Amino acid sequence: MKLSLILSTYNRPDAVEKSLQSLMKQNDKDFELLVADDGSTAETRELLNSYRSFFKFGFKHIWQEDLGFRLSASRNNALRQARGDYIVFLDGDCLANPEFIANHRKLAEPGFFVTGNRILASPSFTKQILAANDFSFPSLGTLFRLKRNKEINKAISGINFPRLDFLRKLYPQKWQRLRGCNFAAWRKDIFAVNGFDEDFVGWGFEDSDFTVRMINNKIYRKSGNFATAVLHLYHPEGNKAKEGPSWEKLSYRLKHKESFCANGLIKSDC
Repeated sequence: MKLSLILSTYNRPDAVEKSLQSLMKQNDKDFELLVADDGSTAETRELLNSYRSFFKFGFKHIWQEDLGFRLSASRNNALRQARGDYIVFLDGDCLANPEFIANHRKLAEPGFFVTGNRILASPSFTKQILAANDFSFPSLGTLFRLKRNKEINKAISGINFPRLDFLRKLYPQKWQRLRGCNFAAWRKDIFAVNGFDEDFVGWGFEDSDFTVRMINNKIYRKSGNFATAVLHLYHPEGNKAKEGPSWEKLSYRLKHKESFCANGLIKSDC
């Protein structure tokens, strides 16, 4: 199975460098890396170029002009160039545990997409990580110490136990469980729903919309908890109130059971 990892970033080179370092330490290095860049400055481009040679199975930097938050378009740009049969999505401010790629590969199953989980780092721990010359994903014991010191929100998610079998399919249509910073799906299933809807601009609900359309197309959720944990560096979160044009689009999809978006990977006037 050919695997592509799409790493999303925007003007946070210090964070994306730590993410790249975590990907260099994967036990399974047989993956293509594509950086979906939503308009970062030259600083990010120069950083990415300095890491290019470490990824032997392919490294592409796909940049688009900075016209505001356009994550859907940025991901679609990378998807068009991805060669993998299976696509893992990771945010550029997330550090992957060493078994991240290997476990996503193990969890891949026809008819399902996989929702990963995250551990949130505090502002102070995030500063410590960014200040380090190099940073490795914490051991389970260290995670529990960090939790006691209130440097992360939870430690138990760091347990590596990929074989949970039927427990992973308990909530197959729970669209709210997908975290956009960490998930995976088959390329053919992504293209069947036309990828990400580029009508979603600004922060919020583009990932929920993608999940809803996948489920409407009878591709169901499989949990990646206790196998695919990432450490999510701190940043203030945007307003995700259930209101506004993006929420209205999502509500329409939920009501009408739509699976295909017109303004996606392949443009359509339908």
